[in-house]
Amino acid sequence: MDRAVQLPTTSRTSRRKFPWGKVPLYVILIVSSLIMLYPLLVMVLGSMGSNDDYINNPNLPIPYHFSIAYYQLIMTPGATNQSGGLYAGVAKSQADFLRLVLNTLFRITWYLVITGYTSVVGGYVLSKLRWKGREGVFTYMLSSMTLPGIIYLIPTYVMMARWPLAGGNDIFGQGGSGFINQWPALLITGLVNVYFIFMFRQTMNAIPIDFEEAARVDGANTFQCLFNIYLPMLKPVFVVLFINTFVTLWNDYIWPLFVVSGNHDLMPVALGFQFLAMTAAAAAHLPPNLPPYGFQFTVGVLTVAPCILLFLFLQRYFVEGVQGFAIKG
Repeated sequence: MDRAVQLPTTSRTSRRKFPWGKVPLYVILIVSSLIMLYPLLVMVLGSMGSNDDYINNPNLPIPYHFSIAYYQLIMTPGATNQSGGLYAGVAKSQADFLRLVLNTLFRITWYLVITGYTSVVGGYVLSKLRWKGREGVFTYMLSSMTLPGIIYLIPTYVMMARWPLAGGNDIFGQGGSGFINQWPALLITGLVNVYFIFMFRQTMNAIPIDFEEAARVDGANTFQCLFNIYLPMLKPVFVVLFINTFVTLWNDYIWPLFVVSGNHDLMPVALGFQFLAMTAAAAAHLPPNLPPYGFQFTVGVLTVAPCILLFLFLQRYFVEGVQGFAIKG
């Protein structure tokens, strides 16, 4: 008779040990997370309270009476109040919340479509196609990333202001304002992004050419190979492009301040919210050292909330996309 097979019992020594060596790392990560979350917590609490709540306890302004009045005020287009003050100041800003958001979303959509197309095509041309001078062109494009973007600010502004036959300008770009305070100033610059082209090129370098060769045997042309073979494999990279483009344009302040600060109808979120806060403080007749803290905190919360939510929902794809082009190529 066969002897019964006895299953081995789990001993204490075979149990997984607690990684005590990683405790300092966990402590550092937890403390760092709390430090980074602290300003956000102060901002959220301050947005639901009054000026007195913040002045009495600026380190942690827990409201005496929680209120979302400022959120209702900002998110109600054309909000007014017969008593004037802060509410009238918001109305006088001539830039309601909905218009600011729509302006920004329109820019984001425009740049996602155009920049996404140029980045994919540019990455494919620099990765899979063989042509003379390819490496030289790629090196030249990368060299442009060594210069800070602020260097291009004034020359680009002059180019927009001197655009021929626009805004009253003659054929030589003189006599008018060009594209200043017009939509093209917000839509022309940055349509070709070297960073995104580099990102797609590096990722495509890691994709075997066998897929394309098999498609060409079946009669596919270059664009069919690009859009039917490679694009489905580039989903994480597109997520990186989407997040970077969204955050960059949602927080874009300096360039709109230069080119559309004279036209409230074209203001994006970052610039428009700044004008909301400034106008409200002036209309409320508050001294410079006593701004409407609750209103300004509300503006801050509404500014950062979409970026935080976007990253929370797409962080898995974001990490995959960053790892894909960072370690391959």
